[in-house]
Amino acid sequence: MKKAVFLLIILNLGMSSAWSQDMVLTLEQSVQIALEKNPEIRMSEKEVKKASAGIWEAYTAILPTVDASVNLSQAWSIQENTIPNFMKSMLTPEPGVLPPEVEAIFSEYTTAMPDYVKLSFALKNTLMYGATLNQPLFLGGAGIAGIQMAYSARNSAKYDLESRRQNMIYQTTNAFYSCLLARELVQVQEEALKQAEANMDIVHKKYEVGSASGFEKMRAEVEVANLKPEVIAARNNYQAALTGLRTILGLPKDNKIDVEGSLSFEADDMSSMTLEDLQAKALSTRPEIFNLQAQKSMADKNVCLAVSEFMPKLFFSADYSYLAMKNDLVFSRHDFSKGFTGALSLQIPLFHGFRSHKQVQRAKLDVKIVQDSEQLMRDGIAAEAEIAYNKFRESREKYQASRESIDLAEEALRLANLMYEEGASTQLDVLGSQLALTQARLNHASALYEYQMSRYELRRVTGTLHGVF
Repeated sequence: MKKAVFLLIILNLGMSSAWSQDMVLTLEQSVQIALEKNPEIRMSEKEVKKASAGIWEAYTAILPTVDASVNLSQAWSIQENTIPNFMKSMLTPEPGVLPPEVEAIFSEYTTAMPDYVKLSFALKNTLMYGATLNQPLFLGGAGIAGIQMAYSARNSAKYDLESRRQNMIYQTTNAFYSCLLARELVQVQEEALKQAEANMDIVHKKYEVGSASGFEKMRAEVEVANLKPEVIAARNNYQAALTGLRTILGLPKDNKIDVEGSLSFEADDMSSMTLEDLQAKALSTRPEIFNLQAQKSMADKNVCLAVSEFMPKLFFSADYSYLAMKNDLVFSRHDFSKGFTGALSLQIPLFHGFRSHKQVQRAKLDVKIVQDSEQLMRDGIAAEAEIAYNKFRESREKYQASRESIDLAEEALRLANLMYEEGASTQLDVLGSQLALTQARLNHASALYEYQMSRYELRRVTGTLHGVF
């Protein structure tokens, strides 16, 4: 027993350490984990299962129901009913029918009989068992409308899940590329610090030989001191970005992660689409549009349900049972009598306090609200597509400009360092060139991030973001 407990403890420790070890994630792995572990996605998946179960629940409105029952009752006190003594009237002869002496005998006998007698129509113990069948025959369209509403509710849940999945892919991608951007910015700041330290070494050497002033030496040292907090802040931002990614993935807080990948430019096949094509595609493929159409179908069927309250309803029922009554509890098979009955029941609504009328009115208003929401959603999707289209074009142009600026800034810094070493320029020129190069690299990294996210945004607004591409 002790060995088994010891093995369980070792296994638990092993599993805990395996779970808490460092994870190096790619974009594909991050999206997969988010879709599997994110609580919002899991709740939406349960909503789909719940809506699917509602379909079978809706079918029960038109399917037959069969119930079995057993009922044993005991009368502690049996009620008696007082009724006229019909035997007295039956035994009293009509005058002149019988001989006088016979008639006198009957008259004497019937006169002694009471006019009313008390009878009980039950025994002390009653046992009844059987089965009852109920089958709706006509519900005024409510049964079919309820089933159609259940199918629409399931479709709505599926489209809502698809919408949440695409949003989760976008959020995960955004968090992942934010980590890549933060890591790139750390490298840029560290490179800037290295350049500043290298420049400070050159200034120190020139100062020692008297070719640089104390002000230049101090300015180089100040530049290095100013860049060190920037490096620290960039590293902290990178850790914060990793924390944000871990939160979206639903991983434990003690689970250390890192990302694998780099910011790069990739040509996009949607770059050839016009704004009109993009908007048309968005309006035809967005899951939110299909979700709203399913809700519209539900609202239409809800009107049918409300109208069915004015319609007559027809039901069929059958009862098959056995009944036995005894003064003791010893029942045998011969004590029971069989009963088998069937009935048709027609329910005609006449007046329900205007409730049905108000239900129809409210259902029709729900249809109009969904129609207004559809137009509002279409306008919003068209606007999102336009914004995403313009953002994509802007980010692509910014990337091209940033790439050219890096080449120019690197060449400018090389010339500034060369001229400073030869005494043809000042320390201010070198520091300015370093700052320009750092800014160009920061702009380049930001442009790559914006370009990648604009590509994913194009697919999100068109409802085609089904995974990593």
